[in-house]
Amino acid sequence: MAEVTSLTAARRRVAVVGASGYIGGEMTRLLLAHPNVEVVAVTGRESAGKPLTTVHPNLLGTDLVLRPLNEIGEADVVFLALPNGEAMTQIDALPKSAAVIDASADFRLRDPAVYAATYRRPHTAVAWLERFVYGLPELFRADIRAARYVAAPGCFATAAALALYPLAAAGLIERAFINGVTGSSGAGVVARATTHHPFRADALFAYEPFTHRHVPEIAQTLKFSTGGETAFVFQPHSGPFVRGILVTAYVQLGTSLTQEDGWLLYAKRYADAPFVRLRAEPPDIKWVRGTNYCDLGVAVRDRIAIVWAALDNVIKGGAGQAIQCFNLMCSLPETTGLTMLALHP
Repeated sequence: MAEVTSLTAARRRVAVVGASGYIGGEMTRLLLAHPNVEVVAVTGRESAGKPLTTVHPNLLGTDLVLRPLNEIGEADVVFLALPNGEAMTQIDALPKSAAVIDASADFRLRDPAVYAATYRRPHTAVAWLERFVYGLPELFRADIRAARYVAAPGCFATAAALALYPLAAAGLIERAFINGVTGSSGAGVVARATTHHPFRADALFAYEPFTHRHVPEIAQTLKFSTGGETAFVFQPHSGPFVRGILVTAYVQLGTSLTQEDGWLLYAKRYADAPFVRLRAEPPDIKWVRGTNYCDLGVAVRDRIAIVWAALDNVIKGGAGQAIQCFNLMCSLPETTGLTMLALHP
C-alpha cells in the first residue's frame, strides 16, 4: 500500500533534484513564487557548483546555487526531475522524513515487468513501487491527498487519459484511436539526432507506432480509474513548436449519443477539476501555453466522438502537475501557485 504523510507546516522546505533540466527548471520557477514554499536546495549533475541562473537565465533574481545530487540538506518535500531510470537509483539516499514527488517514469507503472519491457531496463527499486500513488489529480485526488510518495504522470498520458476518461468511465468506448502531437521540449534539454532544431523545424512526423512508452501508462490509468480495460491505439507525432501537446481521440461508441449528451458527460465528470476547461470549440495549444490547464473539446455524432485535449507538456504535463499534487498532499487549495493564464498573442 502507498504510504501516507501529513504536511501541515505553514511553509514547506522544498528541494528540487535535477533542477538543470526543463521540468526541473519549471518546477523551480513555480516553487519560487509559491506562497507556501521555501526552496532550500536545487541540484544538478554537470552544472553542480554553478549559480542556477547560468542554466536558467530566466530565473535572474534568485541566489540559488546548483548542488551535487546527494547534497539536498533538510527538506520536507523532495521533487525529483531526473531522467527516466535515475530516480530509482536515488530514492534510497533521500531523507527518510521527506515526502517525494517524482516527475520521471520510474514509479508510475505498477508492474516491474511492464516497466522493463517499456523502458528497456530492469527496475532496480521494485520495493518502492507499491509506496507510490499515481499523481493525476483529476482522477486520483483522494489517493494523492493521503500519499507520502507520488509519481507524477507523463505528458501524453495526462492528455490522453483526461480525453478518454469520461467516455471510458461510462462504458461507452468500443475502440479509440488517439493521435498526439508534441513540441520539442518534450524531448528534454539534451539534443539528439531527431530532436535538435534543424531536424524538427518546419517538420511534422510520426514516430514509435504502437510502442510509445506512455501506452502502458494510459492503459493502466484508465484501468485504475474505471475498473475496466479500454481498447485504444496511440500514435505520437513531433510538431515544429517548443511547448504544448494536442491529442485528438477518435472514439467508436457502443451506443449513439447527441452532442448535448457528450458535453454534459464531460461537464459532470470534470465539474470539480479546476484545471480542466471544457471548450465549445477544438482547443489550441496557444490557449494553454505556460499554464497548468488542460483544455478539452468534444464533438459527437451518432456513435462517433472526437475529443481534443491541449496542454503545456512542461507544466500540466510535468512541473505544474507535480506542484498540483504537492498542494493536495499539503492540504492546500489545489490551485495554489498555479493560476497563471496563457500569454496572447
